[in-house]
Amino acid sequence: MSVICEKYINGLDGVDYDGLSYRYSIQGPGKLSAKVINYGARIQELNIPDPVTGEVADVMHGFDELIGYIYDCGNHGAIVGRCANRISGAKFTIDGTEYNVVANDGPNNLHTGDPAIQNLFWKSEVMSKAECDKFIKDSGIVGLCDSEEKLSFDDGVLFTILSPDGECGFPGNLTTSVLYSWLNDGTFIMVYKGVSDKATIFAPTNHAYFNIGGEGSGSIRNEILTVKSDEVLHKDQYNCPDGDVIKVEGTDFDFRTGAKLEQAIISDDPQIKNCLGLDSNYNLKNEGRYECIALLEDDRTNRKMETWTDLPGIQFYTANHMHGDFYKNGHTYHPYDAVCCEAGMYPNAVNLPQFDSPVIKAGEVKYHACGYKFV
Repeated sequence: MSVICEKYINGLDGVDYDGLSYRYSIQGPGKLSAKVINYGARIQELNIPDPVTGEVADVMHGFDELIGYIYDCGNHGAIVGRCANRISGAKFTIDGTEYNVVANDGPNNLHTGDPAIQNLFWKSEVMSKAECDKFIKDSGIVGLCDSEEKLSFDDGVLFTILSPDGECGFPGNLTTSVLYSWLNDGTFIMVYKGVSDKATIFAPTNHAYFNIGGEGSGSIRNEILTVKSDEVLHKDQYNCPDGDVIKVEGTDFDFRTGAKLEQAIISDDPQIKNCLGLDSNYNLKNEGRYECIALLEDDRTNRKMETWTDLPGIQFYTANHMHGDFYKNGHTYHPYDAVCCEAGMYPNAVNLPQFDSPVIKAGEVKYHACGYKFV
């Protein structure tokens, strides 16, 4: 069996999480393996071999103990939603009804609020390979479910959570599921499924912090990023997309042919400098097809990671504000020690009709996928 389940328990202020918290180890092809936990449906570890030396390293930043994730403000490894990223003015309109949600990032709503699905315990179950393959095929996502190499290597884990009508101000009883599984081609896949009894926003992402040189190995400034995109979304003074786009050619946002992440970290471009580094959303133009849209290459090892998705955008964030002690293995994290590759719907798209809508209708079953492939 390629999935091992264990209780993942530690007390918090005398609270016993026995019966609520679980951790799953998922074995992939060769030396690939992962650990996921049901608090926030988070990825805790991704253990990846160097393709030349065979040396295995965990490439995910995070915590050893559950208490770290419960107090975490950075959403390490979490499935974020029901609406990831920003909503301008913390309000939006669906079918003529205006909804006001919490303003927790200046005037904007960021990552839905609290409690949201990233800081709650999800229901969890082990899925057989056959069940994983059916879930993937049921998604109907073009480019994902039409080849054997993109079916499951073995068993996986399904996390499910209900966000009740009105939670954080959002409409509808929204059930979100996410399947974690290794694919035959070495991809660690997340397949999202959402269904609601009322029209609502369904726009999840995964907020993993990657350092493919190895967790705790220092700065990612010299890691090389390639992005298949010629446009990045323009942001207002509050770091929220306003509907305009920027052509990347001739700017520090241009990673089309590969460039060191430092290019953006040290940039004087106001859209970057105001955020102290890269924190922007790229327009992928993949038209809903599951494709490879980015490549991250480590400068210290031979590891490379492709990001695949059918989602229309991806937010790259160079951990500009990450800091603190008590992370994995006693490490201290600093700004620019990791990078997030957050495939998702466009930020603030609910208020910008020129972008793909994040709204699903009542009863509509919606699927999306994001995969991290190690090559």
